[in-house]
Amino acid sequence: MFNRKNIIFVIFLIISLIFIAGNTEDRITKAQLVGKYFLLPYTASISYFKSLSKLSQKNLELKKELFILQSANRQFKEEILRSARLSNIFDIQNKRNLQIEVARIIGTSSFLNYETLIIDAGKNRDIKINLPVISTQGLVGKTIAVYPTHSVVQTFGSKYFRMGGLDSRSRIHGIVGTDLDGKIYLQKIKVGSDIKLGDKIVTSKLSSIFPPEIPFGKIINIEQTSEGLFTKARISPFVNLANLEDVAIITVYEQ
Repeated sequence: MFNRKNIIFVIFLIISLIFIAGNTEDRITKAQLVGKYFLLPYTASISYFKSLSKLSQKNLELKKELFILQSANRQFKEEILRSARLSNIFDIQNKRNLQIEVARIIGTSSFLNYETLIIDAGKNRDIKINLPVISTQGLVGKTIAVYPTHSVVQTFGSKYFRMGGLDSRSRIHGIVGTDLDGKIYLQKIKVGSDIKLGDKIVTSKLSSIFPPEIPFGKIINIEQTSEGLFTKARISPFVNLANLEDVAIITVYEQ
């Protein structure tokens, strides 16, 4: 019985006999034909696949370099944007005669209303409890806990947030607070007080923590309380807590 090995042996034997047969000139001609039509395409294919492999490797290296360059470019753009934000904060510092510490936001305890934020400044930078925290758009909140290298900021998104507020146009005072649904109101306003939609609300001089005239938000709705003695104005804050990356902690300000 012929098996696979025997068949291959017989094929090679026949090919060898064909090459051996004939005179020297015939054998040279046969060898040239084999080289031209069999060996040359085979070696060319090997060279082609080797070149493809080198091109593939080079392509991977170029992709890696492109990724590194794109990452560096994004980081560079982020640094430019952060420098612009910090420049705005320092402008506020100079105009208001404030002393501030700029910090990055490194975490939050709640993604629903961003009731608290964690910043990368603590006792190592002389941060204390109950210091005002602002951004370039306006008030953010206050520090409520301080640790060696970080602090916790209570934002206006917290249901426990309270501050003295002022209608910058009519100079009507009230108390700014956040309810359980996350809605923010200027409250304790007497019925008939001069408040209007679109009025800008700022921090009041009556606040014991926040400097006066820090922008907070604008009135978007006016409602009467259930007892009918007071009016409350719903406020849309200027600061979007979800987009914050840097804040400034006011360490010293003129009362």
